[in-house]
Amino acid sequence: CVSFPQLRACAPKMSLQEKAREKVARMLRFNQAEPSQEGAKWKLLVLDEQARDVICPLYSVSGLRKQGVTLHLMLQSARECIPDVPAIYFCCPSDANVERLAEDCEKFLYTKMHLNFTTRLQRPMMEKLAHRCLQTNSVGQIHTLFDAYLDFVALEPQLFTLNQRDTFYGYNSSSGGDAAIEAMMQATAHSLFTVFATLGQVPIIRAPMGGPAQMVAQLLSEALQGHLRSSFFAESGIESYARPLVVIYDRSVDVSATLVHESTYQGVVADVCNYRLNRCSYVSDGRSKAYDLDPETDVFWREHKGAAFPDAIDASAKVLSEVQAHSGNEALARELGRVVDKLPEILQQKKLVEQHTNVLDYCFSQLSNRGIPLYMDMESDPEKHSAQDLIKFFNKDQVGGDLSDRVRLAAIWLCSGREISREDFDLVLDFICGGSEEEKGAAGAATGAAGEALNSDAARRILSWLRRFMSVGGFNSAMAGSETGAAEFLGSLLNRGKQMLGGVTKYKSTKLVEAAVQGGSSLGLGLAHFDPKVRGTVPVSQQQAPHEGKIIAFCIGTGCYGEYQNMVDCLGKKVTYGCSELASPSDFLRQLSRLGNEM
Repeated sequence: CVSFPQLRACAPKMSLQEKAREKVARMLRFNQAEPSQEGAKWKLLVLDEQARDVICPLYSVSGLRKQGVTLHLMLQSARECIPDVPAIYFCCPSDANVERLAEDCEKFLYTKMHLNFTTRLQRPMMEKLAHRCLQTNSVGQIHTLFDAYLDFVALEPQLFTLNQRDTFYGYNSSSGGDAAIEAMMQATAHSLFTVFATLGQVPIIRAPMGGPAQMVAQLLSEALQGHLRSSFFAESGIESYARPLVVIYDRSVDVSATLVHESTYQGVVADVCNYRLNRCSYVSDGRSKAYDLDPETDVFWREHKGAAFPDAIDASAKVLSEVQAHSGNEALARELGRVVDKLPEILQQKKLVEQHTNVLDYCFSQLSNRGIPLYMDMESDPEKHSAQDLIKFFNKDQVGGDLSDRVRLAAIWLCSGREISREDFDLVLDFICGGSEEEKGAAGAATGAAGEALNSDAARRILSWLRRFMSVGGFNSAMAGSETGAAEFLGSLLNRGKQMLGGVTKYKSTKLVEAAVQGGSSLGLGLAHFDPKVRGTVPVSQQQAPHEGKIIAFCIGTGCYGEYQNMVDCLGKKVTYGCSELASPSDFLRQLSRLGNEM
């Protein structure tokens, strides 16, 4: 007799990213299960922006070529007729895209069109497309049509995003009304459904009671119930016992998580560079630089992205010295055969370490120039600081930073749970936002170099909105010198962050997920429980039972790399982190500023 834990241990180990890549590969074979003569032919790939983002972390250009894709083009761009070549289309089912597909059919651009949609093509849109094709006598152009159910971006084996935009603003804005919020929740639940359709598993769902988390959880459960007998979830034997637990929560559980200055390599890159879809870009000395930071192909990034920034610098120096030793090894040079065998590997290692040296140097200069380690130290325990402490900190000569850094610290202080009087708030607000017009312009320009410009008016709106948000229970109520000298200074302060992380100081969201995994009883957490395979109410014994398998932690709204790393540090490889959107601190400040405009 085989026990449940043994069955779980035998369960498939494919990650969500691997499953997504497998699904795209099938799509590039014209949705045939096995490669065929037709699938081996050269073909074109036509994408919209959403589909491009889905594929980008899964396949490089060379990877697409290996799949027979000679050219990939954007759907809404001007494209020439290329006869005798089939085209695979991959796009979201929007009115604009359906209209463009009909135009392509009418123009007979390609010999065959194989249509794939990121999510379900609703009947009205399908009828619209069919009607347009009938009018132009081009129905024969469409050879196949599939719903791919790939409405998410799998960035890493343990990380995905729904790739939505301005979600925190959308859920908290007063301008859209209930209908707009309900539409966002429907879209979130439907995109989450495609995650589990890709995994091929029906999850158990838990979420804090009340608010958008419970609503999305219920909508997801209903969507899964309606497809239990579909081919998505044709589980057999071992797979049926390896169901994941998805814990859904919203950003209001811990607003400050997206504002803290992170101490990990990946967190720093996401903060000071433009980091999107595993690609890092920045401007240094007037020159634009961009690098792919893919954990699948970049060994150094995979091993050190979650390390404290000083550790990543040390590791980079060590690898660089090893590469230089190999490339200058005279004994190796005497053996021509070994040199030839080792040369590609050595050159690739050298390229990667030089790339990381450049990125680390840029990040180091940004951290040092802005005095970010000092902010990290203040943010490690914000509730112990008074308004006078903050002003004293800002007045220190060695404290740099631009206006956004100061706003972030003040916002974290506001969200710390400390009781803050109106007088203390006004004191901090006036100090940060009450500078001269020249100072305001300089602060805004400094921030604009790294992202969205932030001026004193926007800063005032952000902090005022956050104070009101906190005062009405914004949080979920269930979770109550010389270069050498500069390097030493930076290293010592960053090591404090490393020690704090080494002690695994848990984010509020991480504590919530851990409590939900245990059934919620450890924090007295009121949880809503859903099991799409159970009709009616989930039995109390099942609600209180700890979950031993895979975990998917999903944040409605803005997620961040710091929260992702904290989940991995505390829960290990069994957790996959997802969010509506991965937002940088500057992105989040922009959304907060928009909310402040509505006050």
